[in-house]
Amino acid sequence: MFIPAIPCSEITIRRTYDNLLEVENVEVLIDGRVNELAKEVGYDIFINDFILSKDIAKFFLFDAEKIVNLAEIKSVEEKRKLSTAYSEVLGIKKYEDIKRNLENLRIKFRKKGGTSVSQIKLDKLTADIEKIERSIEEKERGRTLAIDEIAVLQTEKDSLQEKLIREGNAMSVEELERLKAGLEAIKEKDVKLKSQLREMLDIAPFAISGKLFCEAIAQSELEQRSKTKRAKAEDLADAMRQTRQSIIEGVSNINLTSAQKELLESIIKSSFKTTMAQYNSESDENGVKVLLDFSAEEHNALKSLYDNIRLSYNITFRQLVKDIKNNTIFMQKTQRKISAAEYDDGDAEIKKTRARKAEVEVKLTELELSSRKLSEEIGVLNKDLSIKKKQLSESLKLVRIEGMDKEKDTMAERLINELNAFLTLLKDKRKASLASKIKSEIDVLMHKTDFIHGVSIDILDNIIEINLMDKEGNIINKEKLSKGEQQLYATAILKALVEESGISFPVFIDSPLQKFDSIHSKNIISKFYPTVSKQVVIFPLLGKELSPSEYDSLLPNVNRAYVIQNQNGRSSFLLVDPKDIFKYVD
Repeated sequence: MFIPAIPCSEITIRRTYDNLLEVENVEVLIDGRVNELAKEVGYDIFINDFILSKDIAKFFLFDAEKIVNLAEIKSVEEKRKLSTAYSEVLGIKKYEDIKRNLENLRIKFRKKGGTSVSQIKLDKLTADIEKIERSIEEKERGRTLAIDEIAVLQTEKDSLQEKLIREGNAMSVEELERLKAGLEAIKEKDVKLKSQLREMLDIAPFAISGKLFCEAIAQSELEQRSKTKRAKAEDLADAMRQTRQSIIEGVSNINLTSAQKELLESIIKSSFKTTMAQYNSESDENGVKVLLDFSAEEHNALKSLYDNIRLSYNITFRQLVKDIKNNTIFMQKTQRKISAAEYDDGDAEIKKTRARKAEVEVKLTELELSSRKLSEEIGVLNKDLSIKKKQLSESLKLVRIEGMDKEKDTMAERLINELNAFLTLLKDKRKASLASKIKSEIDVLMHKTDFIHGVSIDILDNIIEINLMDKEGNIINKEKLSKGEQQLYATAILKALVEESGISFPVFIDSPLQKFDSIHSKNIISKFYPTVSKQVVIFPLLGKELSPSEYDSLLPNVNRAYVIQNQNGRSSFLLVDPKDIFKYVD
């Protein structure tokens, strides 16, 4: 790989763990030696910036059971983060970085060329932007840590719950899983219903205002009619003035005496003046006092809102409240069933497990609240950042540059325009190529040949949206896909991105065949694993995630096989013959 300012032919990353001291250590050797620059920067940052970004790593080292998250991403923030990763993988980000550097260069020219007052203003805006960006990065790191900790605690909570069930022998693990899956579905429905309620509550003040809102609608309609009438009056007045002038000019060409011409012109002017005065008087008689001054678009939006409230809002709102109430009752019943499945706490070990579970639940609640709060704060900061950037852009337009800097600024502006045009073409090319590859992979992996007929990709405001189309050209709701189909869809995205990126990294896959039926498992084994990369490392639970028959299909492509052995609390890798790997299954 190419690393700026560090010519090298080989890079070694060594990660070690001292089991006695319980200390982890990471080393980066460049051509076999420690490099002071890499050491000074910090190995974690060096690896992230020059070898494999964390945003890209998710496409090469992933948990196959959790990649369904790619199919479930909904929030703008999640889409923006994923779009950044796509940009890096597809090679778009480096051009965007160049454009951003040129824009920063133009800012420097203006700071240098502006007056002391404008320099102070630009410095303040730039400092504010940098401060907000640092705050966003800090809060995103905090949110990421919280999300990671939530995942760990959730796993521990599930494990403790299953332990309580097994000890109590009140309910099978399978029944518990079904109950928990049902509870998750109910919770998801609760979130959706409450989201819809929040949207309806935004309209509620208009509905509550009642008579006042009707008066506002009536006033807006009066103003719109008045505007239309005034516009027509002005158009008619202009037409009458032009007609009068045309008649007067025509009269001047008629063979009449001066006195006759003057008399005729006087009659024409007087007649037009009287008519126009009378028309304007009639137009002003019904004049409306302007209170709202809405544009036509704003008036139409207000009218649409009024029609919604008048015709369907009440019924929809009542039904939504009823649905939320019923769903809450159902959720409480399900939660009580899960709680009732736990064994009573007469046993000391059960007491200890139950106490730990309660601690984990408290921590989970705190972390979830913290994560939501950080998300809200990040949203506010992003809004402030957008405003500050707009203010900076407007301020920069007012600063004049002279001399050599002006020529450099002109060249930078030209390059930015060329990059914008190039990026538009590159994104169109990349998204078309990526959509084609995703569709090809779906065709290969999914056994429902008549289900997905097309894939389209939209990129708007640096947010990427991947749409699946049915044979009628309608967008398929990814939420309605089964978990196995969602995993296949996400797997197709990963394979397409790996191919499109041109990066020859090995791919590491954990939980390889979760949620797949036998046909999909066969497709994954025969068509995905052997082709996704030159080197593929999978971590299956033998017998559970990979059956002997499935392994036999995979065996022709297996180069090496290892078994992780645990002895005296320590794990080690044992190289075994690929044909004999199932002999080591307990």
